[in-house]
Amino acid sequence: MQAAVYHGPRDIRVEDIPTPSPAEDEVLVRVRACGICGSDLHMYRLGMFEALGRRVANGRVMGHELSGDVVAVGARVHEFRVGDRLTGVGLGGFAEYVAVPINERGPYLLPEHVSFDEGATLEPLATSLHGVGLAQPQAGETVVILGAGIIGLGCVQVLKAMVACRVIVVDASTRRLELAQRFGADATVNLTETDPLEAVIALTGGEQAIERFGVRGGQADVVLDCAGAQRSPNQGLYMLKPAGGRLVLVALFEQQPELDLNQVVRKHVTLHGSWTWTKDDYNRAIELVASGKIDRKPLVSHTYPLSAAPEAFATQAQPTASVKVLLKP
Repeated sequence: MQAAVYHGPRDIRVEDIPTPSPAEDEVLVRVRACGICGSDLHMYRLGMFEALGRRVANGRVMGHELSGDVVAVGARVHEFRVGDRLTGVGLGGFAEYVAVPINERGPYLLPEHVSFDEGATLEPLATSLHGVGLAQPQAGETVVILGAGIIGLGCVQVLKAMVACRVIVVDASTRRLELAQRFGADATVNLTETDPLEAVIALTGGEQAIERFGVRGGQADVVLDCAGAQRSPNQGLYMLKPAGGRLVLVALFEQQPELDLNQVVRKHVTLHGSWTWTKDDYNRAIELVASGKIDRKPLVSHTYPLSAAPEAFATQAQPTASVKVLLKP
C-alpha cells in the first residue's frame, strides 16, 4: 500500500510499505480521510512528538484524525464488523490502510449521514469539547479564545451550541477570524493589526486596578489558549478578571512559554492543562455533528490525494492559507 512516510523535518515521501494485518484486538480500516493535526505539524517542522507517528522500516507514518471503513477484524473483536463506517484515532492514518486498536479510546461508529470528511474532524472537536468542559463556562460570562485553528474554532462552535456566553477570538488570520464570526463569535481581534492584550482588555470593559506585583486585569472570565505561542499564556493571564478567572491550556508549545506565576497567585487563577478528550467527549462530538447543532464542513479548507502529501503538509503549515487540510487516500 501507499503511505506518506516522515523521514525528518519537512521530509515527507509517498512510498510503498506493507499493508498491516490486524492483531486480535484490532480492525483494519481503509482510510477515507485523515486530517493533518497541529501535533503532526510540530513533528513535520521540528521533529517533535515522534511517538505520534507509527514506526515503519524507513521512518514513521503520521496521522491520527481519521475516518474510514472496516475491511478486516481481529479474532477477538466483536464490537465492529466488515463494512462499518468508523471515526477515531489510529496512528499511521496517512496511508491507504491502518490497523486501529479497540480500547477505551475507540474507535466509534460514524453515522451514515455524516461524511467521511466530517468524520475526520471529530477527534479535534472532541478535544475542543474537553477544553471547554474544563473551563466550565457559565451563562453570561465572557470567554476569550486565543488561536483560531481547528481546535479554537471548535471551541467557538461548542460554546455557541451549549452556553449563552460572550465569545472573543484572537488570531492573525483574516480567513480564520471570518470563520469564527460565521460560527457566532461576538468579537474578533486580528493580532497583526492591534495589540491583542489591549484590545481584549478594552472589549471586556477596560483595565481593572490590581495592587502590587505588576499584575494587570482585564475582565474575561475564561481564556482558552489554543494558540500555543510563547507569549499567549501570559497574555491570557493578563486578560482574566481580577479574581477567579480560569485559564485552560489546550495547545502544545514548540517553545517554552512565558508564565508569570505572580499573576496566577494574585488573581486566584484556576489553571488547567487540557489533553485530548474522553470517550464521553468523543460521543458528544458525534452527537453534535449528527444532530446538525455543529457544522464541521466549513472547516475543511483543502483536500489532497495521498500522492500529494508533501504539498498538503506545506499548505497546512501556512495558517493564513488553510484551516484544516485532509489527506484522502
